[in-house]
Amino acid sequence: MRARRWLPALLVCLPAALVAALAWVTIGFLPVREAVGGPFDRATLTPLQLLERSGARWGTTWSTFGASPARTRYVPSALRPPFRLLYRIPGRSLIEMPPAVTDSHVVFGTHDGEVVAARVEDGSRAWETSIGGCIASAPAVRGDVVYVGWAGPAPCGLPKDGRGGIVALSLATGELLWRFSPGNVESSPAVVGDLLVFAAFESRRASRVFALSLTPPRRVVWSYPLASKVASSPTVVGRTLYVGAYDRQLYAFDVRTGRLRWTAGAFTVDAEARLLLGLRSLVSRSSWTEGGYYATPAAAYNRVYVGVIDGVFSAFDARTGSLRWSRVLDGSIYGSAAVWNEHVYVGTTAGAFYALSARDGRVLWQRDLGGKILGSPTVSNRRVYVSTTRRETWVLFARTGEVDWRFADGYYSPLVVAGERAYLVGKGRIYALANAPGERAAVATTPAPRRLQSAG
Repeated sequence: MRARRWLPALLVCLPAALVAALAWVTIGFLPVREAVGGPFDRATLTPLQLLERSGARWGTTWSTFGASPARTRYVPSALRPPFRLLYRIPGRSLIEMPPAVTDSHVVFGTHDGEVVAARVEDGSRAWETSIGGCIASAPAVRGDVVYVGWAGPAPCGLPKDGRGGIVALSLATGELLWRFSPGNVESSPAVVGDLLVFAAFESRRASRVFALSLTPPRRVVWSYPLASKVASSPTVVGRTLYVGAYDRQLYAFDVRTGRLRWTAGAFTVDAEARLLLGLRSLVSRSSWTEGGYYATPAAAYNRVYVGVIDGVFSAFDARTGSLRWSRVLDGSIYGSAAVWNEHVYVGTTAGAFYALSARDGRVLWQRDLGGKILGSPTVSNRRVYVSTTRRETWVLFARTGEVDWRFADGYYSPLVVAGERAYLVGKGRIYALANAPGERAAVATTPAPRRLQSAG
């Protein structure tokens, strides 16, 4: 009789137990590949060397996403908080990605499909051009031309319809110079020599990586099809282009010819692993394919650093694609990493911000920032800047993680550094900041956060 009384309760609990077991397997289990040891080249291809070799005028400008085609997001400067506010640039709608800054203009795109250029000296609007599509990537500037990608109709959030591409605008006037429409472009383009490189996708199962010649006659030098969505921006070091895809693979190409050099990933590729990863994405994000590389790779020390939406951050050998190390982090990874002084900085949707060893992936320090981190950090003057969806930008000492300052705005990517100014991306606006008058030369050590009252 006792068994009969317990049977209904058991039948009720059994489905719940199966669901719990399935959730544990699909969310808690990650089939990460075993790393292969290899040399760490600390003497060459440092973030500073890559910045200098890129030809970027980093002392006065920030012309491309990540500061250089290597996308390390590190720039030397004398900037330090607390800052004084010089001016605000209104965006009128959400600004997802950081601006490009030249000697004369601050240029950015908005979710409403507007490309805005403001004057560096006072923030006044120089021009505004509507391109009619969702802008979810950062512009690149070379000479007197601005290159901007768009993906589907504006405003962002509408279903992607396959329409998208790259536009070239006059930096001086905003005039449309040309348009190339191969599909949705969420990646920030890079200019390498006479080539413009980027990725475009038609669906979650069809993309192409493109290299366009910028010298007349303008043409497609090469394109390479991938059976996956690509939203990651291309990273270029020397003759090698790196890009991540939603199939959880990192691809390396010869940037001049488009020849595929190697393919690598953090996960095992057997059928069982693919099934578990698909189930994990389905349970976590209601999509079988929403779990791959969205973040842009960062390259330094002859390694490529990149995190996957599934929450695994990895380092690959830049020459061979061999997995050097992987670390499972708390939360999903959407933003690209910043690299400085053998540290790699990356945040997650769990609000966790990490400093990892570039050499072996050890956690050097970790800080909970209380809001989702969807964008990419920036490192300058021994400080790392990172924003959260709580509309806060944190300034942490890069070696220790102690809080130096806090700004009462931000959302995605925090700021870019151009000469004696920083341009911080708030929610729907950009702030131009500079050192406070008479600010002390010594580095502040107090861990107590301080707010800029005029952030608004």
